[in-house]
Amino acid sequence: MLKLNLYNVTNGTVKARVYYSENVMRDGRPCVTIYDKDCGSNRFIELFGDLAKNDTDIMTDYFEKSSVTLFKGDTLYEAALKHAKTISNKYRQKAA
Repeated sequence: MLKLNLYNVTNGTVKARVYYSENVMRDGRPCVTIYDKDCGSNRFIELFGDLAKNDTDIMTDYFEKSSVTLFKGDTLYEAALKHAKTISNKYRQKAA
């Protein structure tokens, strides 16, 4: 069972540093994207398995960190949304 914390995700054994972003897809579906903070780490893939996406292309020197997109209705969506809103509010308060 995965536990989403504000700055990391863990399964009790493996822990990956993350950040969250609340988004809306082009088709209007609300979602939250969880990004891996550590490039080249397999921890994120160990935690999320096939849900993890990474479009790195080493032939063109394009390196991307892994991410997972959760949609409304997914089991982890509400927890991820809560963290995305918390982080967004922190940045808004700093900017004000």
